[in-house]
Amino acid sequence: MTPRRIIAGCLICAAVAGLGLSQLDRLRQMKGQLAFQARQLILGITLAPDIMIPMPDGVTLATDVYRPKGAAADLPTILIRLPYGKSTYGEALRWVQTWVPRGYAVAVQDIRGRFGSGGVFAPYAGAVSDGSATLDWIAAQDWSNGRVAMGGCSALGEVQLMQAKAGGPHLRALIAEGAGGAIGSGSASRAYFAFFEGGIPNLAAAYGWFSANGGKTGDQMHGVAIDAAQVIGQLPTGTLVSRNRADPTDYEDFLSHFDDPAYWDALGYLQATDSFDTPALHMNTWHDIGVRGTFEAAALMRARATTIAARDHQHVIIGPGLHCDPNAAFAARGVGDLTVAPASAPDLDAIYASWLDHWLRDAPLPQMPQYTYFVNGADRWDTSDVWPPANVAVQTWYLQPGQLTQNAPAAPSSASFAYDPMDPTPSIGGPICCTGGLNLLAGPLDQRPNAGRSDILAFTSGPLPEPLTLAGDITARIVVSTDVPDTDLVAVLMDIGPDGTMLAIQQGALRLRYRNGFDRPAPLLTPADVVTANVDFPPIAYRIAAGHRIGLHISSASFPRLERHMNGAGLNALSATPRIARNTLWFGPDGGSALVLPVQPSH
Repeated sequence: MTPRRIIAGCLICAAVAGLGLSQLDRLRQMKGQLAFQARQLILGITLAPDIMIPMPDGVTLATDVYRPKGAAADLPTILIRLPYGKSTYGEALRWVQTWVPRGYAVAVQDIRGRFGSGGVFAPYAGAVSDGSATLDWIAAQDWSNGRVAMGGCSALGEVQLMQAKAGGPHLRALIAEGAGGAIGSGSASRAYFAFFEGGIPNLAAAYGWFSANGGKTGDQMHGVAIDAAQVIGQLPTGTLVSRNRADPTDYEDFLSHFDDPAYWDALGYLQATDSFDTPALHMNTWHDIGVRGTFEAAALMRARATTIAARDHQHVIIGPGLHCDPNAAFAARGVGDLTVAPASAPDLDAIYASWLDHWLRDAPLPQMPQYTYFVNGADRWDTSDVWPPANVAVQTWYLQPGQLTQNAPAAPSSASFAYDPMDPTPSIGGPICCTGGLNLLAGPLDQRPNAGRSDILAFTSGPLPEPLTLAGDITARIVVSTDVPDTDLVAVLMDIGPDGTMLAIQQGALRLRYRNGFDRPAPLLTPADVVTANVDFPPIAYRIAAGHRIGLHISSASFPRLERHMNGAGLNALSATPRIARNTLWFGPDGGSALVLPVQPSH
């Protein structure tokens, strides 16, 4: 195992909060708390702990307020709302240590039903009204200047984007990191908590997160000790958490409600009809599980803005890393098996400081484009005011047996593979987080361990005569037939080097019943049906070097990253009866299978 892969694995483990703690873990936590308290004294930070802020329904939410020592009034405030424990969660405490010495108050709050707060937790029932009441409380304090920003990553970012649709005079700006999971029916992806990809449950992340963090009341805050590698293969997938955790979670409801937008709308996920009045800085990484949602949320908030400030200031910054650790790729000189130049690291604290100082303190407006993004494979940053960038042209590469070519095949042909749910194509990298201890490596990894599997169709171009730079959204148009009622398609786009390395650029997936859109599940398939399915990839910016080849793997699984399809007709999450599918891809001169790439002129 390479050092880079070891680092990636450690990052995945670090993303999971709230697991049952061993005695050693508790000692380490106590040591961290003592160190934090010592730094508070050194940095001149005062704490008002466990303030119970009342909500309109009488529930109270536990909140710690940190302020600069000696600062009596007129403080701008950063609000951090989280489900992971306000007093111990490392990211929240980093916000305290970074921003209180700069003259900000920082309020850190356990959201409803978590740790010290009352009520019942669901991601994210009541979050918007609770956030509004908390903002009103902050603005009424004698130490506050009435201006509040929100910050944080993942769940900490998702509640920000939901809060933005509530409006109001106090919330002035957001720094929403890794927050694409907030997108709901207001987007094309319908990712919902980043729980789904192409209508397929993100199984490893969903099981890992809810088994560790799904407790619904403050007395159920730690997960159970589970051998995730043994559990993840059990069937049916829809009861994985309830079979191994005695207290209730929302895992089962999430799995069974994908086709019910009203369910997600009631939980606060973003809708197409929402409006927004808050400027936002959307920070994410190319291999985050919710990166597509970040692009979609920024576009929705821009299009549905009710103020000029909100319309003009939905800025997106995308780096090369994994979930909630945008600097790790630079420090480690890579992410997955992709090399990253450390000199390219941005100064995020400086960017955040100029952003917060403007919206909360009337400092000059920082000048930044709408999109700032790292080009993987080129080790450089680029900018654009639209996405995809205006200079992108669509380039079509046609599939035919074993090949990718820019010339359409002269005659029709086909290729088939058998997909067995009991021996599914294994996951190699991709957008993975929060797996509850499951030993999965995330990010852009070499796909050669899967090369040659009989359940994968492989397509390869000739060597590129010049570099090919991708920037935008990739689609694999797959013309397919199958002998089962429903199945999945999984596509992996690769950069194949002269030495044979098959580095994943990005991965996409689609459950075939959603080939006509998530609002219109298609009729079940018969062996005579030949249908077209567009497998959409998350956005990417990537430079494939001259002499390298474009590669594409098509299969029907990426397990355990994604739930494996049993190939039946009913709700897959409740099925324990596997069927082997024979899936056939069709090629030809008119409307055959193709790979559609967003290509920029070479720099």
